[in-house]
Amino acid sequence: MEASRIWSQTLTLLKDEVSDIKFKTFIQPLTPAFSNNDLLILTTPDSFSQEQVIPMIPLIRNCISAAIGKELDVKIELPESSLTLDMIHQHTSSAPAMNTENSASQLNTAYTFDSFIVGAGNRFAHAACVSVAEGGKQYNPIFLYGGSGLGKTHLMHAVGNAVMAKMPSKKVVYVNCERFVNEFIATIQSGKYDDFREKYRNADFLLIDDIQFLERKEQTQVEFFHTFNELYESGKMILMTCDKPPQSLSSLEERLRSRFSSGLIVDIQPADYETRIAILNRRMQDDHITLPDSVVDYIASNFASNIRELDGAFKTVVAYCFLANSFTLDDAKIALKDMISPKQARQVTPELIVEVVARAYNITVNDIMSNKRSKEILVPRQICMFLCRSELNMTYPKIGEFFGGKDHTTILHACNKIETSLKDENSEIFIRIDSIKKRLFN
Repeated sequence: MEASRIWSQTLTLLKDEVSDIKFKTFIQPLTPAFSNNDLLILTTPDSFSQEQVIPMIPLIRNCISAAIGKELDVKIELPESSLTLDMIHQHTSSAPAMNTENSASQLNTAYTFDSFIVGAGNRFAHAACVSVAEGGKQYNPIFLYGGSGLGKTHLMHAVGNAVMAKMPSKKVVYVNCERFVNEFIATIQSGKYDDFREKYRNADFLLIDDIQFLERKEQTQVEFFHTFNELYESGKMILMTCDKPPQSLSSLEERLRSRFSSGLIVDIQPADYETRIAILNRRMQDDHITLPDSVVDYIASNFASNIRELDGAFKTVVAYCFLANSFTLDDAKIALKDMISPKQARQVTPELIVEVVARAYNITVNDIMSNKRSKEILVPRQICMFLCRSELNMTYPKIGEFFGGKDHTTILHACNKIETSLKDENSEIFIRIDSIKKRLFN
C-alpha cells in the first residue's frame, strides 16, 4: 500500500486521539515520503516540529496498525536531510539505483514561490530563481549562499516544482551534496559509473544543495567538475546553494571555484523586521489563526537569525496559547522564555570588519589584506579602513599598522574618498555600507 494512502487512513484515527492544536500544528503538516512492508517515513517541515512529533511515534504506530491491520515502524525526518534520502534509497532495493524521476520526486511540494515571502534580504535571489524557473538562461550557474534557515533550500525546491509544473518533459534532478558524495562512493564500490553519470549528466536542471560538502572530497570533486562542464556546455541549468561564497571554499579545487564564480552569485541575508512580520502574517493566514499585534511584534523582534527559529517560535506560542485559552503578550513571553536568551553584544573588531566586507564583495580576506590595487579589491579595502575609523574610532596610524604598515596618508585618503561617496544616498557605496553595517551590528 502506498505511503499517502496509509497516512490518509491513519490521520482519520489520529484526529480523535490528540487535541486539535496538536493535530493542526504538528500532525497535519506531516508528509508521507515512503513506505514498504516494514516502514513508513514521514517528513516534518522543521526540526522544532520533529522534536514535538517524535514522542508521538508509539501513538502513530498504533493508529497505523488499527487503520491497515499491520504494524509498521515509523520514522520522522526532515525532507532535505541526507538521512531521509539514504533511508529511502536503502529500503527501495527494487527500484533503479540511479533514477532521475526519483530525484524530482524528492522535491518538497510545500516549497513554492507562492509560499516564499520576499523581502530586502532575498529579493534578488527570488527574482533570479523565478527567471530560471520560467526558462531564462541568462543566469547560469546560480550560486546562492547564506546562513542556515534563510530560504536557500526553499528557493531551490521552488525552482524544481515550478519547472515540473510548467515543463514536465524536462528532467529535474535535485540532490543534497552529501547525498551526491555518498552515491559516488557507492558507485566507486560497485563500478557502475555509467548509471551515476546518466542520472546527473542527462539532467536539464541540476539542483544541488549544500555544495560545501564537496570540500576535501578529491575524487568527487573531479567527477563533479566533469558533470558541471558537460551540463554547462550543453546549456543545461545548474543551481547550487552553499553556506559561504565560492572564494571561501578553500578546500575546493581552484577550477571548481572558478566555475562556481562564473555565473550569478547571490548572498541571501537574514530577513529584516518587516519581512519577519510578513512571514508571521502568512503563517497566521495559512493556519486560520489571529494573534495580537503585540505578540507578533514580540516574536519578530526576538527571532531574527533565521526563518526556522521564527517558525518554531510561532508554533510554540500558538500551541501554548491554545492550551492556555489565552492569547496575550504575557502568555507569549512565558511560552518562549526557554527559547529567548539575553542578547549578547557582538564585539566588532577590525578583523570582523574585513571578514564582513570581504563576504559582501565576494572576495577573500587575503585579497583585502594584500597589496593588490585593482578596483574590485581597492574599494572594499577603503571601506574597511573607513569603518575602522568611523565605527571603532581607530587612529590613522593604528589603521595603517593593521593593514600591513600602510602610511597614515593612505588611510586618510581612503576615508575621505568613502566619506565623499556617502553624500549620495542613492550611490552603490552608500547602499553597500548600509548593508555591511547591518551585518556588523544586528
